[in-house]
Amino acid sequence: MRDLLLRGVRLIDPSLGLDLASCDLLLSDGVVAGIGSSLRPSAGAAVVERAGTVVTPAFLDVHCHLREPGQPWKERVANATAAAAAGGFGAISAMANLQPPVDSVPRLLQVVAKNRSWGRVPILQFAACTAGLRGQEPVEVEALVAAGAAGISDDGRNAMDQTTLSELLVRADSLEIPLAVHPEDERVLAMANEWAGSDPTAWSLRPAEAEEAAVASILRAVRETASKSLHIQHLTTASSVALVRGAKQEGLAVTAEVTPHHLTLDGFLRDPDQDDRPLTCNPPLRTRADRVALWEALLDGTIDAVASDHAPHEVPSDPLQKRAPGFSGIQCVLSVLLTDQAASAHLPRLIEALTVGPRRVMRRPGATLPEPGLVEGRPAHLTWFDPAASWSPATTNWLSVGANTPFWRRELPGQILATFSRGRAAYINRGLGEEIGLE
Repeated sequence: MRDLLLRGVRLIDPSLGLDLASCDLLLSDGVVAGIGSSLRPSAGAAVVERAGTVVTPAFLDVHCHLREPGQPWKERVANATAAAAAGGFGAISAMANLQPPVDSVPRLLQVVAKNRSWGRVPILQFAACTAGLRGQEPVEVEALVAAGAAGISDDGRNAMDQTTLSELLVRADSLEIPLAVHPEDERVLAMANEWAGSDPTAWSLRPAEAEEAAVASILRAVRETASKSLHIQHLTTASSVALVRGAKQEGLAVTAEVTPHHLTLDGFLRDPDQDDRPLTCNPPLRTRADRVALWEALLDGTIDAVASDHAPHEVPSDPLQKRAPGFSGIQCVLSVLLTDQAASAHLPRLIEALTVGPRRVMRRPGATLPEPGLVEGRPAHLTWFDPAASWSPATTNWLSVGANTPFWRRELPGQILATFSRGRAAYINRGLGEEIGLE
């Protein structure tokens, strides 16, 4: 690929405390070759001047679902990682709730091999916490980590009792990996869905009380073990936020995430393509007051990371057929965040929640990711975007197999121009590539 000189970009690197309003950045042979002002281009370099564009470290997604192997009609590794790169992500973390789950070393090795063969960007693969995600028999955590697991999670389920969770927290601490918990108490869910069958993942009534009870229980386990490994996934309620804020003020070493859709969508919204039914995801969309509390927690650091919770599903051909809960959204995370009117004023904090915060969650990503920071001499691991440009998710530009997004055909701010991952161009905006001869 040709060398690339970006002139006059805004450089935001929270890992280094940098926010430079007008900066030149030179990339040569996949390496950050120069940062400063009035840089000279190398011979044959493409020179681009795009006022108002922003360069940051590449984003890291700590929570997504790839579906493959197991359900390739919902998503393929190649498609999901291409969509991730188009969304500015230089690496992603994949959950273990495939079919069957990633709960043994042979299964992990199968999945990791698939990820390496087809992934456009590096994939940090989670293993399950318990066999079959059933919450009863802990997995062989040590063997799974030795085989390549980046963390453990029963995401989609929360069936572990306090004793099992505490045991796994201690083991995760010794290995310095995250234990990510889906915060919905299944006892509360069972009472709310009394006549709805035995599969918690299919229950439609998911009250806020289930999340709040789970968060309180999780935090008790952290207090008892003094763990530093606990990560709470997709917070959605003001009460849960208050519990996490109090725990951090108390000195507990917990991390938490929020999704773009829980920050920007209310529970009363309807799906015009599905007979005007409510938009559905697990956990569900909440109230405007909850959204305000989530934004406050994200901006004050109570919530560490923004995660896509990319959950691709097939879209029913019959609009009367109920959609599976969850949204395909890894390609539009930044854009959805930027739909909030206050987002531009807090752009450095949002970038921190897409870069530094996720690294803190993952604890020690090791050789999978380069050292953080846009530093001369390091491989280019960066995202370049134009916050003023807009785009609309449509069949012509959507890369995920799953088109189940509430933002379909909606004009969104913020266009990713390029994503570099470990020194390689993982995504180049089509129009830009044609304009300056980059491929």
